[in-house]
Amino acid sequence: MPRLPSIRRLSAACATLLLLASVAGASTELVKNGLLTEGEAGKPKEWRSDAYSADASRLTWTVDPNGLGVLAIDSDKPNDARWVQSVPVSPNTWYLLSAWIRAEDVGAQAMGVYLSVLDTFYNSRDLRGTAPWQPVSFWVKTGSIDTSLQVACRLGGYSSLNTGRGWCSGLSVVAAGTPRAGDPFVFGGTAPAGDGAGASGLPIAKGVAVLVVVGVLLLVWRYLAPPSVRIPR
Repeated sequence: MPRLPSIRRLSAACATLLLLASVAGASTELVKNGLLTEGEAGKPKEWRSDAYSADASRLTWTVDPNGLGVLAIDSDKPNDARWVQSVPVSPNTWYLLSAWIRAEDVGAQAMGVYLSVLDTFYNSRDLRGTAPWQPVSFWVKTGSIDTSLQVACRLGGYSSLNTGRGWCSGLSVVAAGTPRAGDPFVFGGTAPAGDGAGASGLPIAKGVAVLVVVGVLLLVWRYLAPPSVRIPR
């Protein structure tokens, strides 16, 4: 049975779901090229590579035949390496940051693969050792003079250099209401009492939909694509 037509049909269905989620959600996606579909000369549009030690890591970008892109970090020596985008935000506003990440042979004694805001200690949970694709997210409330967030797909951290390989895809930042009381990984403010989210449930649903769609596409790319273009496990 030919595989590529099936991939195209499933990818088209996922794109439709993503479009419906965008229409349903009242918030605007602030990350540009979050699905990493655009770029040239081996560099993804809107993203820049950065590292504590320039010669200790290789940062690359790959796009599958159906358009889903992945950022990769390969650190042979201990390092803090990252793909970064400056995302515009408004002061005194809650934002939900999310992505899909994966790790391979990442050291267990330092920060692993994760999503973060540079120049802060705001970050998602990290993956160490070898771990399959997983969604991660965290909440940030901006300060009174904040107008941008330096969002980073990262391996290693400040005073926490690490080795191994990491991948990121489906990066997103949306103003999605407020966190719920008891939510982990909440920075810059305190979650309000009650259920949170309030009238902004639709933006949160949109963020979840993006994660689901990207997750499906990653599985398609891994298991159904021809071996020559498959991403690693």
